[in-house]
Amino acid sequence: MQTLTQLQLEILPDVQSESWQVAQSCTTATATWNTYLNQVSLSTFLPWLRSHYAPEADLHPSLWNFVNGTAITLNNKRLILIPDKTIDTSELRIPQEWIDVASWAGDYYLAVQVNPDALWVRVWGYTTHEQIKAIGTYDADDRTYCLDAQDLIQDLSVLWVVRQLNPDEVTQGAIAPLPTMRPAQAENLLQRLTNPALLQPRLELPFALWGALLERADWQQRLSGSAPRRVQLSQWLQNVFEEGWQSLESLLERDEFAFNVRQVDLSETAVRRVKLLNLPNRSLLLLVILEPEADGRIGVRSQLRSRDASLNLPANLHLSLISSTGEIVQSVRARSQDDVIQLRRFRSALGTQFSLQVTIDNTVITEDFQL
Repeated sequence: MQTLTQLQLEILPDVQSESWQVAQSCTTATATWNTYLNQVSLSTFLPWLRSHYAPEADLHPSLWNFVNGTAITLNNKRLILIPDKTIDTSELRIPQEWIDVASWAGDYYLAVQVNPDALWVRVWGYTTHEQIKAIGTYDADDRTYCLDAQDLIQDLSVLWVVRQLNPDEVTQGAIAPLPTMRPAQAENLLQRLTNPALLQPRLELPFALWGALLERADWQQRLSGSAPRRVQLSQWLQNVFEEGWQSLESLLERDEFAFNVRQVDLSETAVRRVKLLNLPNRSLLLLVILEPEADGRIGVRSQLRSRDASLNLPANLHLSLISSTGEIVQSVRARSQDDVIQLRRFRSALGTQFSLQVTIDNTVITEDFQL
């Protein structure tokens, strides 16, 4: 077994190459570097851990695009690797997510120094969640907890001895509960946070809201994926349409066709497409109409109605226009006697991004567009 006070491990050339390859899928320089550091640390440390101390060690999903750190589970305990390339090891800085989100919090936190040039990683100390909460200082600027190096245990072998001699050691401090978030609110925030123009999405929201998103596995999955694919509306003007967007004639009987835009006047260049949305116990039609303007902008209209023309819309059904930053620009709610609801017409320049969102109770359907 390795008994050095500070564990240092070689980064294998294949590990370095594969880690860079994984990192190339990121959309920002910060996320790329963060992903590389975490991947190379994990791929170097985890095999050593399994070989020397914990064959059962397993990787827990992380969110490297947004948050530095990697979680490894050991039966009922969790290790959090916090890698950094800096040569300054005077303190350990831990993102708040690993401390104040209950489903993320670890038991032990390992400070990992990465040297990609000399091809090594070094675990230079560790501490517990309880210690961080007790004596760590919080930096609100980057939402990290900081612990001086002198307050860390440098010899990693101590951790394994403690686990053997005192398996019931209290390692976690108290964690305040985060607020419960409604699905519609979460959907709006996710739309805002997946904007690739944001350099630090984790700092865009109050921590309570950001942490509440991280508590749900499905919302985490949305964050970890790429930004939603947007319908390219400018292509509609060249008669190129995405799958699922059909002509009105293809979905409606001839005698229903008159509903199309509540009899509004449309120019000859207007383009209309409709998409079938399946909600619980009801099918709806989302209609989008484009009208090119003389100044180069495009006018956009949108309507929502039941597929069955004999049925009114469900009461409390909402159709909303969402900006690229996740803000509700306008919204309309169906009343019990409504068979159609529509948003006010708006005009925007080519390249503008927006979303149309349909919500009722806990069901949310979002369609993303770019002019």
